[in-house]
Amino acid sequence: MSSDPETGDDDTPFPDCPTCGEPVAFVVATGPSTGTVEPCGCSLPPALLTPDRED
Repeated sequence: MSSDPETGDDDTPFPDCPTCGEPVAFVVATGPSTGTVEPCGCSLPPALLTPDRED
């Protein structure tokens, strides 16, 4: 992913894929403990990308 030429900022609002490091736009859950992250296509359990929230 390229950085913004005006700001030089390469931060993204998306979390990084724990497998390949690419930004993850969404997770497709294919079962209770299986899933795929997109757009990179890496396979991993959806729970790995679910943030622990304290409300």
